[in-house]
Amino acid sequence: MQPQISIRKAVRADFPAIARLQAESWATAYRSSLPPHYIKERLHADIADHWKRYKPGERDLVLLAIDGETGALAGFISILCRPPPFIDSLHCQPSRTGLGIGSTLLCTAFRQLAERGEQSASLSVVVGNDGARRFYLRHGAQEGPKRRENLFGYPVDVEYLRWETLKSNKLAF
Repeated sequence: MQPQISIRKAVRADFPAIARLQAESWATAYRSSLPPHYIKERLHADIADHWKRYKPGERDLVLLAIDGETGALAGFISILCRPPPFIDSLHCQPSRTGLGIGSTLLCTAFRQLAERGEQSASLSVVVGNDGARRFYLRHGAQEGPKRRENLFGYPVDVEYLRWETLKSNKLAF
């Protein structure tokens, strides 16, 4: 059953909860991409520090999915709009994936970006995060180049995905 979710813009007071959710998600999604000792010993602190220092730009977008029954944070999306829009993060509580929360966040964010006149968006997916890659391709993303990048000091391979138009028929506006 799909949960009752409301979407709202994040405020700075939400950042600690966002950091906890992102760290929990990364510990699951990147367990084969990042060293186990890093996940156990530093991951949570590094992500918490990132969100403490994060200063959203005027056009950046951070949206939260809030569970209507419990009021708990169910997911979030963070988009850097330094043109073109780049999806920095889209995470749901690992226990709540597959319930439509990510789709709701992505579609809501794309609708808001399109209303601002943005035409396209992109993101990178860590190679091996096949579930995320399938999710984005199902939502109309096009495959792009692969590169080696650093994730908190650890080398990872990423694939760039892109939406040439935010008004795709694969997105439920």
